Amino acid sequence: MSEQDDKTPRRNKAWKLFWKKVRAPLKVHREGGWLLYFWHGMGVVTWAKLLIRGRFDITLNCVPNIFTVTIWAPFNSLLYIVSEMIYGAKANRHKIEPAPIFVVGHWRSGTTFLHDLLACDPAHGYPTTYQCFFPNHFLLTGGAVRRWFNIFLPKRRPMDNVPVGVDRPQEDEFAFANLGMGTHYVTLAWPRHGPQDMDYLDLVNLSEQERTRWEQGFTWFVRRLSYKQKKRLVMKSPAHTARIATLLKLFPDARFIHISRNPLAICPSTVKLWKALDSVQGLHNPAEDDPWMEDFVFRVFETVFKRYEEDSKLIPDGHLAEIKYEDLAADPKAVMREVYRQLDLGDFDRAARGMDAYLRGQGEYKSNVFELPDALREKILKRWRGYIKRFGYGDAVRGGEKS
Repeated sequence: MSEQDDKTPRRNKAWKLFWKKVRAPLKVHREGGWLLYFWHGMGVVTWAKLLIRGRFDITLNCVPNIFTVTIWAPFNSLLYIVSEMIYGAKANRHKIEPAPIFVVGHWRSGTTFLHDLLACDPAHGYPTTYQCFFPNHFLLTGGAVRRWFNIFLPKRRPMDNVPVGVDRPQEDEFAFANLGMGTHYVTLAWPRHGPQDMDYLDLVNLSEQERTRWEQGFTWFVRRLSYKQKKRLVMKSPAHTARIATLLKLFPDARFIHISRNPLAICPSTVKLWKALDSVQGLHNPAEDDPWMEDFVFRVFETVFKRYEEDSKLIPDGHLAEIKYEDLAADPKAVMREVYRQLDLGDFDRAARGMDAYLRGQGEYKSNVFELPDALREKILKRWRGYIKRFGYGDAVRGGEKS
C-alpha cells in the first residue's frame, strides 16, 4: 500500500469527525419525539425574563422553535390586553362556586387518569390543554385559534401513551409558567442549569410578597376558568400535593382526592417523565440532566410527601378521599363511586356513562415497564419508607410493577 493510500482512510476519518462536530449543534435531539413548546403561550415580558434567566444559553437546533415563540409572544401580550378589556371586569366579579376539587398525588401516580375520570362528569369543568398553554387570553381566543392550535399537538405524550388533545384536561402548572408565576417547571427550559425555583414547589419559604403574588395569579386563572365554564372545577397538579395549606386558605370548602402508587413504579417513571420534558421543552438540547436528575426526583418526592403528611390534617372531615392507583386501575367505576360518596360530589350515575365511554377508549393504552437496579431499589426502600408504610405498600415493594 502506498503512503498516499495509507493517508486516505485517515483523511476520511478526520473529515467525518470534523463534520460531526459541525453538525452537532444543528442536530435535532428530542427524546420521545417532537412536541410543541408550551412556552408559546408566554407574553413578551415573561418570555424575555425566561431567556435572560438562562443567559440565552440556547443551542442552534432549538432556534426555529425559539424564533416562533419570540414572534408569537407580542401577540399573546396584545391578546391579553384585549381579552381583559372585554372580559376582565366580569371575570373578576365572578364567584368561584362551588369550590374546586383538587386531584393530588406525586407525578406518575395516576393523577392524569383520575383527572380524566372526574372530567367525564358533565357537572365538572377543568382546565384544558389550550387554556393552560394560553392562559393569558383563552377567554378571547378559545374558538378558531384553539382549533388551529390542535394541529400542532402530537396524538400521544412523549413520556407515555396517554392521548393529547386541545380540549383534554390538563395540568394547571403549565399555565403558571406562561403567566410568569413561580413554578419549578421553568427547570424544563434550561435543564443543563439544574433545578430552578424549587421554593415554589411547596410555597413555604417564599417571602410574603412572593406568596401573595402567587396566590393572586392562581386565583386570577381559576376565576377565569370558572367564569368560562360555569361548573365546579377539577384542578390537577402534582405540585398541589405540597400546597394544601395555601389551597385551603384560598378555597376553604375545597375537596381533595389523593392518589398513591407503588414507589418502585413511581421513581423510574418520574425520571423518564422529566427527561422527556427536558428534551422536548428545553431551549438547549440535548438535555444534560443526568448529574442532577436522580437526586432531584428523590428530593421532590420527599418534599411533597412531607408537606402532604403535615397539611392533609388541615382538611375538614369529608373533604378528603385517599385512593390507590392499583385499585383505580383494577376497578375504576367502583373506586370512583366510593369517592363520590365520601366527598358528596352528587349523583355518580350522572358521570357513569361518560366514564364508560372514556374507559372503552383506553383500550390502546400500554404501561411502560422498567427494570430497577438493585442499588436504586434499596435507595427507594430506605428513603421513601415513610410513604411505603403510610399508604400500605410494604408487601408490594417486594415485587416489581408497571409504571
